[in-house]
Amino acid sequence: MKLIHIADVHWGAEPERDKPWGKERGKEIKETFRRVLQRAKEQETDLLLISGDFFERQPSPADIREVDYLLKQLDHTKTVWIAGNHDYLRKGTGLDAYEWESDTVFLKGPELEKVNFPEFHTTVYGFSYWQDQIREPLYDTLHPEEGDEITILLAHGGDEKHIPIHRETLKWSGFDYIALGHIHKPEIVFEDLMAYAGSLEPLDHTETGPHGFMEGEISEERQIITFVPFAKRAYVRTEVYVTEEMSGEEILDRIGTEISYRGSENIHEIVLQGTMAPQIELDQERIQEKYRISKISDQTKSIWETRGLSQEDNLLMRRVAELLKEEPKALAYAMEALEASEEREV
Repeated sequence: MKLIHIADVHWGAEPERDKPWGKERGKEIKETFRRVLQRAKEQETDLLLISGDFFERQPSPADIREVDYLLKQLDHTKTVWIAGNHDYLRKGTGLDAYEWESDTVFLKGPELEKVNFPEFHTTVYGFSYWQDQIREPLYDTLHPEEGDEITILLAHGGDEKHIPIHRETLKWSGFDYIALGHIHKPEIVFEDLMAYAGSLEPLDHTETGPHGFMEGEISEERQIITFVPFAKRAYVRTEVYVTEEMSGEEILDRIGTEISYRGSENIHEIVLQGTMAPQIELDQERIQEKYRISKISDQTKSIWETRGLSQEDNLLMRRVAELLKEEPKALAYAMEALEASEEREV
């Protein structure tokens, strides 16, 4: 039996909506899901497992119909799905009431349900969230029924507000594979046994590293689960070292060079390191229009800090810089006077 395990797609989310390139991110989330379906067709995947939070929020009927239509294109793959804390079920509405036209089974819960696929010798267990927070460790007591061949548990949680998960307890529950959702960082918790698929596309600058889905095969002869990097973009923390001799334009060029080196298709958090002249004002809007930059953090030191001035001198010169910010030439004269004073003392 061949499977693809995804989670936390957050269909309908619009990450970085305040950025010039923000609108494309919502489209890319949907496009990456479509690419997953194409892979399932090419690989003749038997089961597509969705471990909650497919939707960013309570979906509209149009949203559900659109996804149902896409799933109908799968001519071999069957889909099993649970709701998470973002798209939890409301009785008689939305996901709870929808009649699927695709080959999809929605485990609606809130108590444990199962669906059997005799052709794959596989039974999938799970239940859906019925509210946005569930604090009880509901997975601790779950076990598959005797007689089921290959058993899979769909689960969503992992923090104190969203079904706390005790990993060692769940490890010995008896399921052949535990397909986890909710934590956005992909992780194989126990090799070939338990894994967080992670968010299909990274959703903010904290979600660095590769994103994608889990893919595997389970049979009497072997069991293997692997992570497949599949996201269109990654969030990258990019450090840029500057010096006080560099102009604003030169710093912007240096940022562009570092972004190109680390992948211009990615989304970058720029961290400025080193020393920058106090009169420099970077045209951040211009460079953010050219590249995908989520944030620019200035962690440079002042000229005075690098020259070992006293705390009193530091405070004085910082005040001078504030007062003369609009007069860079006057600030340069002040620096020259300070240097001349240091030379006389020597």
